[in-house]
Amino acid sequence: MALIKCEDCGKEVSDKAQQCPNCGAPIASLKKDVMIRFPIWKGQMMNNKCYVYDKKTGEEIASGKQGETVVFDCSEPRDIYVVVKGSFGKPEAKVNPGDRYDVGYRGFGKIYLSKVDTIAGTANSDGLDVSVGVFKGF
Repeated sequence: MALIKCEDCGKEVSDKAQQCPNCGAPIASLKKDVMIRFPIWKGQMMNNKCYVYDKKTGEEIASGKQGETVVFDCSEPRDIYVVVKGSFGKPEAKVNPGDRYDVGYRGFGKIYLSKVDTIAGTANSDGLDVSVGVFKGF
């Protein structure tokens, strides 16, 4: 049994409950999917493939391209890691039903995974503006 937040009142409730004991909203309507947004670097020339894998089995769960948000079904907590071709790192997370994540970039193309409350806006407007040039002095 896991505790989840009621979409109507925000109180914690068992994911096995039929309705919220606080406000009566049906729990079955709560989202069970996980969303991960992959940004694209401003000025980037190539649109790389992005993958989400199950950490225990190595099975591919979802894939897309930079600038897209991937969605996959998640009925119970699971360990995942993400890969962006052309980037460094394989950040990991234990995701729960309804979780939302952004993939971000640190210097020199290293990626990280960050849990967020909601995913709003487009992934194309996020990320590092590499058109400025980190190596401008060379």
